[in-house]
Amino acid sequence: MAIGVSAAILVLVLAGVVYISLFVGWGPGRAEPGDVVGTWNGPRGAQVTLREDGSATATKVPGDYSGYNPVHAFSGKGTWTLRKPKHSLAEQAIELEIGTGTERRATIELVVDGRGARDGIHVPVDADSALGIDFHKGS
Repeated sequence: MAIGVSAAILVLVLAGVVYISLFVGWGPGRAEPGDVVGTWNGPRGAQVTLREDGSATATKVPGDYSGYNPVHAFSGKGTWTLRKPKHSLAEQAIELEIGTGTERRATIELVVDGRGARDGIHVPVDADSALGIDFHKGS
């Protein structure tokens, strides 16, 4: 009897996880290149434009932080690539490399939020927390 009850509870828990992952969208962020092409708007006038040809433009993108507050921002033109996740539970990320002036380049990671980036992208503030500077796709 106890084994039957335990098995039933396990089935219900697994069904709940499947329901959440399929219908609520819980899980690591994943996207195809076409999902992230476009202009993404962030706080304080920050903006990232990712083009189909792999080129990118960044405006006032936070580059360093003190806690959750940006310390400085950078702007420029460069390239982007959508990296494959390191493993099945890892978030997918966009690597943005921007020229910020004479011989200076900034590389930043933009993490994909949700399936198809439907919940946006963000610049991680701290590797040990989920906090980040959020960007949402412009219309």
